[in-house]
This record gives sequence, structure tokens and C-alpha cells, in this order.
Amino acid sequence: MTETRTIRTAGLETGVTIHRPDATADRHVGILYLHGGGLLYGERDDLPAIYVGELVRAGFTLVCLDYPLAPETPLPQITAAVLEGWAWFAHELAAELGLGSHFLFGRSSGAYLALVLARDIHRAGLAPEPLGILDFYGYHDLMDPTFWEPCATYTSLPAVSEKTVLALTSGGPVTSGPFELRFALYIHARQTGDWVRMLGVDEDRAREQSLTPDDVAALPPLFVTASTDDGDVPYRIPKSLFRAKRGTKMVTVYHLEHDFDRDVSKPEGLDTYRQAITWMEGRLAV
Repeated sequence: MTETRTIRTAGLETGVTIHRPDATADRHVGILYLHGGGLLYGERDDLPAIYVGELVRAGFTLVCLDYPLAPETPLPQITAAVLEGWAWFAHELAAELGLGSHFLFGRSSGAYLALVLARDIHRAGLAPEPLGILDFYGYHDLMDPTFWEPCATYTSLPAVSEKTVLALTSGGPVTSGPFELRFALYIHARQTGDWVRMLGVDEDRAREQSLTPDDVAALPPLFVTASTDDGDVPYRIPKSLFRAKRGTKMVTVYHLEHDFDRDVSKPEGLDTYRQAITWMEGRLAV
């Protein structure tokens, strides 16, 4: 069963999609999903149906949450809004649906937000802490030099002007940004090397919005996956998280693009989701 709702985060109306398993399969375990898009574009329902089906048939309640987007909303307010959305999910919705525990799941920038969310939950001493995090081709350190310089994947594309950026962002804060309308913002950000600055933070605030080694050590167990030929987030970044966090399960995909699970005709995507489900099932048995 699937339903949509609207909640408020950061004072904005925010969409939520809830996918529930059949009663006979229900594990009463939630997964909070955060979409990718470089924090500049993206929508909560971007997860291909084949993967939604796998997660729901495995007995998990999948909750897909929108969040405010940059540059209209600066990063500190985005992460605060995600924390608000999690509080609704982990308390109000969990009580309504009988969810006894939960995982966090994000792809790309959504994985970054999931890691920051887990950090903020832990730092604030909030409960319940997630059982684990599914990190699909994400990152945890905004200070990595690759995010402050032009990206070769995008410099080969036609240039997106500052005028175009201003035209696309003149309407005020948004919590959903379709690819076809806002992907140009990300192209501009990566062509110019201004991506982090477009998130509304300087170097000091970017450092604050990155995870420290102590933060990484305190994270719940991680399932990390990425492709060796990732042209957006270099493979060495998720690999460094794997090395820094003991007990992390890492699944490496070879010679595919950043969001390697986007093309559902390739077997690597479905295989990785099935491995993620097996990993979550193992966490439930602990």
C-alpha cells in the first residue's frame, strides 16, 4: 500500500510518500529514504519501482521524504529540516504504524544527509537511534578538494550561466526540484567549482557540516556502496569511510557511473539492493 502525505519542516510544506508491506510480511521496521541531487535538485519518489518493491516485499516500511533545496535554503537549514522530518517519522509515524525500529537510507547527497542526520541524532542524545545506514555513493566530508574545484564530468557539457541560475531560483524556497527543471543548477555548480558555496556556506560552516573522525566512529553500522568509475563523488571518498568505520559492509561496483542503480536493466543495481536487504536482516537479528 502506498500513500502520500504533507508535513511541515523548516516552516515549509514537505511531501512524504509511505510504502507499506502486506500485513503478513510486515517487520514493523521503517526505512527513511532521502533522495540525491547535489542538494540542489531531486524528488522523494526518484527510487526506481523495482527497488521499492524489493524493500517492501522484504517487510520494510519505506518512507520517502522531501527536504528544502539549496541555494534557496542554506545547508544548515536543510539539515535542521531533515532532523525535523526524522522526528516526525521516528515518533508520530512510528507510533501510528507500529514501527519498532528503523534504518536511514540515502543516495548521493541523500546519503550525506543520512550520515549528518545520524550524527545529529547521536550528538543530541535523541532516541531511537537508527539500526544502520544505507549509504549509496555518498560522502561525509564537504572539505574534500574535489568539491571545491571544477568537475571534469561537467566541464565537457555546455556552460550554464549565472543568469540561468538566478532565473531558476527566483521563486523562493522549494522542497522538491524535478530533474528536468533544476539539473542545470548542479551542472553550473560542478562546472564552476562553486558547488559548496551554492549550499550557502563558507569554509568554516562547510567544516561544521562535515563529519569528524569521532562522528564517524559514533555512527551506527554502515552499508556503503559505490562505483569505481564514479565521476561525481570519487570512489576514494566512500572507500575512506569504509576504512574509517569498523565493521562497515562495502559493496563495490566496477566501471559504472555515479548513480549506477539508475539503469535498472543492469544487474548491479538489483544485486546491490538484495545485498542491502540481507545486511538489514542481519542487523535485525543482532
